[in-house]
Amino acid sequence: MPGRRPNRKPRIRFAASLFLFLSLCLTTPALAQTDSKTIDLKVHPAPDFGADGVWLDQGSPAPHHISGYHGRVLLIDFWEYTCINCIRDFGVVKRWYGKYHQYGLDVVGVHYGEFAIGFNVETVRAAAQRFRLPWPVVADQKGSTWKAFASDGWPNRYLVDPQGNIVMKVFGESGNRELESKIREELVAAHPELAQEITKIAPDPDENTFKPECGVTTQETFVGEIYGRSAVEDMAGHHTGDEADFQPPHSPPDGAVMLVGRWRVERDGVFSDGHGAAAELRYHARSLYAVLSLKNDSPKTDKPIRVNLFQDGSPLPKDSGGADVKFDAKGAFLDVTSSRMYYVVRSPAFSAHLISMQPEAPGLGLNSFTFGNNCQLADIP
Repeated sequence: MPGRRPNRKPRIRFAASLFLFLSLCLTTPALAQTDSKTIDLKVHPAPDFGADGVWLDQGSPAPHHISGYHGRVLLIDFWEYTCINCIRDFGVVKRWYGKYHQYGLDVVGVHYGEFAIGFNVETVRAAAQRFRLPWPVVADQKGSTWKAFASDGWPNRYLVDPQGNIVMKVFGESGNRELESKIREELVAAHPELAQEITKIAPDPDENTFKPECGVTTQETFVGEIYGRSAVEDMAGHHTGDEADFQPPHSPPDGAVMLVGRWRVERDGVFSDGHGAAAELRYHARSLYAVLSLKNDSPKTDKPIRVNLFQDGSPLPKDSGGADVKFDAKGAFLDVTSSRMYYVVRSPAFSAHLISMQPEAPGLGLNSFTFGNNCQLADIP
């Protein structure tokens, strides 16, 4: 799905319904259809950034108020550091920043967490550095900026004109072509003397990474009860706060998780509470990502937890290992050193599998699993 929305069933597939045509000739071909739930063209004054946010400036100080960007075109990117949709989208925004920053485009990232692990400022700082974000980031710890902008998911991007008005909101990974065209339009309007230079810049190619021929993956899988439901198939009436020994009655169906051994159920996920614990997930996709956390939440721990990985009953093959997977004489494994999203599987082809994760020590948290298709291979910004 194109993005993640909290407090509702996530990942709603959008049908195309809105034609957007921009009048300026910016060497951009005719625009594709988009969805009114994805793009919002209402023009209204942008609220200010919340005063209680923690700014993670790197390099020269950046303005911490909307008024400081007047005269510039500002793209505000609401993101979440475990969200694969946001992570894939960083590559797009980085290209725009590289092409248009010299002509008056600024970007500010607003981080608002989905899980409890997303409200550790140092964890957010480490994520911004890991993703090499070249723009200022504010950690919206209390959600004041999120609420002021009425943001409802990740990634959510708001384009602010030089007068301080929001002129476009785009939710999710879709709508990039329309958003880039609007950026170019606003830059030309603000700097007509640079119109010729801007129009010579090639826009990004039109890409739809959710078209059916890319492959339709398993839906995002939440392990805890964060949205009032859990993907754990053998929960057996257990709820947040319970500790139990799980005995799976059968193999999990697609999109479901089976637990083995002792686990503690929490709102954001489940934590292994004993040796011999394991979790199985059945899915179909090209890529598999897992949000994993540690009891002692910090940007990095000196005592990583080794998680052994098995696919369809055998060690995960080397040609299917994601970017975070390591291999030794015992087979494939993850070193979980911090609470974040891990790249677990990159299969040679779109396929269905049963993945088993077996931590060698207690204290591993499973939060969620997300997936990628054949058109979403550019997942490391």
